[in-house]
Amino acid sequence: MSLKGISSIPAVQNSGVDGSVESVLQWISCIQDEWLIVFDNADDPSPEMVARFFPPGNRGNILITSRNRSMGRIVSFENSIEINEMEESDAITLLLKSSCLDPLAAEHLAAAREIVTELGCIPLAVNHAGAYIETGNCGINKYLRQFSSHRQTLMSDATFRGASNYDKTVYGTWDLSLKEIKKRASGQSTIGNAQAAQAAILILQICAFYHHSNISTDIFRYAAEESKNHVVQELDEKLPQAMTLLDHTLLALDNDGHWDGFIFGQGIGVLLSFSLMKRGQSSETFSVHPLVHCWSREQMLITEQQRMYEMGSIILSCAIPLKFTSQDYALRQLIFPHIKANELHGSQMGLIKQYYDDQYSNFSLVMQENEDWNNAEKLLVQVMEIRKKVLGADHPDTLRSIGNLANTYANQRRWNRAEQLEIQVVDMMKKVLGAEHPDTLRSMGNLAGTYADQGRWNEAEQLQVQVMDMRKKLLGAEHPDTLRSVGNLASTYSNQGRWNDAEQLQVQVMDTVKKLLGTEHPDTLRYMANLAHTYSDQGRWNEAEKLEVQVMEMRKKLLGVERSDTLRSMGNLASIYSNQGRWNEAEQLEVQVMDMRKKLLGAEHPDTLRGMENLASTYSDQRKWNEAEQLEVQVVDMRKKLLGAEHPDTLRGMENLASTYSNQGKWNGAEQLEVQVVDIRKKLLGAEHPETLRGMENLASTYSNQGKWNEAEQLEVQVMDMRKKLLGAEHPNTLRSMENL
Repeated sequence: MSLKGISSIPAVQNSGVDGSVESVLQWISCIQDEWLIVFDNADDPSPEMVARFFPPGNRGNILITSRNRSMGRIVSFENSIEINEMEESDAITLLLKSSCLDPLAAEHLAAAREIVTELGCIPLAVNHAGAYIETGNCGINKYLRQFSSHRQTLMSDATFRGASNYDKTVYGTWDLSLKEIKKRASGQSTIGNAQAAQAAILILQICAFYHHSNISTDIFRYAAEESKNHVVQELDEKLPQAMTLLDHTLLALDNDGHWDGFIFGQGIGVLLSFSLMKRGQSSETFSVHPLVHCWSREQMLITEQQRMYEMGSIILSCAIPLKFTSQDYALRQLIFPHIKANELHGSQMGLIKQYYDDQYSNFSLVMQENEDWNNAEKLLVQVMEIRKKVLGADHPDTLRSIGNLANTYANQRRWNRAEQLEIQVVDMMKKVLGAEHPDTLRSMGNLAGTYADQGRWNEAEQLQVQVMDMRKKLLGAEHPDTLRSVGNLASTYSNQGRWNDAEQLQVQVMDTVKKLLGTEHPDTLRYMANLAHTYSDQGRWNEAEKLEVQVMEMRKKLLGVERSDTLRSMGNLASIYSNQGRWNEAEQLEVQVMDMRKKLLGAEHPDTLRGMENLASTYSDQRKWNEAEQLEVQVVDMRKKLLGAEHPDTLRGMENLASTYSNQGKWNGAEQLEVQVVDIRKKLLGAEHPETLRGMENLASTYSNQGKWNEAEQLEVQVMDMRKKLLGAEHPNTLRSMENL
């Protein structure tokens, strides 16, 4: 930076100033009139270098434009303005101006909004897009299609200047920044620190294969600190481990075994100074603009892309803690979108994905916790197959992987498949490890859960009692595994209508978990929600509401309002409101849940459809039959398309729609649906399953409403006799069927 050119200005030549920088600055400071000095693109890493060229005194005006946030040190805070991306409306105006299109045409506005959103409202990118459209290369409605296929070319083309005379391309601007950082990293520059620049390049390239937002230092901290706990085993040679290949360049440990983030912090500082990265909502998180994110991947050589994709994936895997404190759980939630992004970017770029046993296992845990069952299944099938091949079918690690896969099948409601695998695992573990081994007990607990999911309460209870007693004996009453088995048994009691027994166990578990893990732990909140559900079953709405409000507020605080657990709590609370006749409050919550799920998951996601189903139920409670019917028809049609006509969720939706038809007096429509539901459930679940009996009960009610008394009586007698046999004469469901008869 130099002021030499200023000595050629006539006013300076006539002033007697000798032309040296110091003399010129002194002369400017004495000018009585207002004056302005502009330091444009002052990206020098040293703000003090710029400050050397400030005239002394306090006259006149100085304007500095810079991507270096540190420039704020040489001006007062109130005089420092950070310029972010354009407002959407301004970006649309710029796009239409540079593309010479009518800004009032509705079809132009809609297309322009999509384009500026994709470009992140970066002025230069918007300007270049408009220039490209103006040349006639493509219409505004087709730009995004070309952009998705030829982004690198479009963002690097210097022939389009648009409405400005700026002579840099979008990617070219960032190329200059990276060129300077690489110059420092190679030691060819006298500015900056070579080690910091090297770290900056590595961070930028690794994060290019993460999600562009919410990149947390905790990912790197945990990867570094978890690595010290890894003990090399004989199995590491048979089953490749990501942990053994972890690059420690950014992950050094200090003498106490904690992450030494000094080099990492210096690298982040360089990226912030060049505006290639921004701080997030906290000082520990960072983000990269989506276009910078794309550029940082595309400017790498293919060999670099492969290396950084794999390095990023390994760091994510090694950062995943297998402990279950609230802090570990929150970190796994944070890592989830980065795993998805890493997989997506690698796939889009045709990069090679390596198998690492610990990575696939760790990633599957995160997928399961986020209810991404299909992807969890894909990972676990590969883990199981490779372990069978390498370790053998009866190796404990192989059996563990089969158990994890079975759990995923159960969560997909593929209970027959889950049960088959779990029986194999239980029998094999008893033989290999013994009946009292923790893994054996865990597999028995999983099998009991699958029995419970199928309504086979007696079989579930027998196993759960065995598991609970054995864990109390071996681990003690307060061990997390013991408490989990007590909670599972309580859930089975609840499903059997033994609510007092369930409540006693759930209160014990909740109080113990609060004492051991604290009120904010996910397990504590889950047990509180279970107890609230039991209170609801007993009609103790006030107690249920009080607990559910606590759970919801805590989940909002810990996980945010958009997390699936939080939305589930909101849905549960809405159900309690509905049962209290507080339908407006229930409706408000359910609309929020449904809208949030549509936004986050899409209109076809199972959780979105469940939210629509719950809202329809509240409409029914308010006798808003038309609104309920419209939602329920959508749900049934969507589930048939996505899941098939025989899926349990589809059948439940058909059952709800039939109920709405009944309430409207549309008996034929209700009967047709209910006959289908009963027939399919008998075929899939058997005649004794609780859901089959409920379907028969509903159909009998419809027959009664049509005056078909004989048909109604036959069904109700069957239901009553079956419930007496399965649940006992005093169970609430048995009593209800007697009352119906």
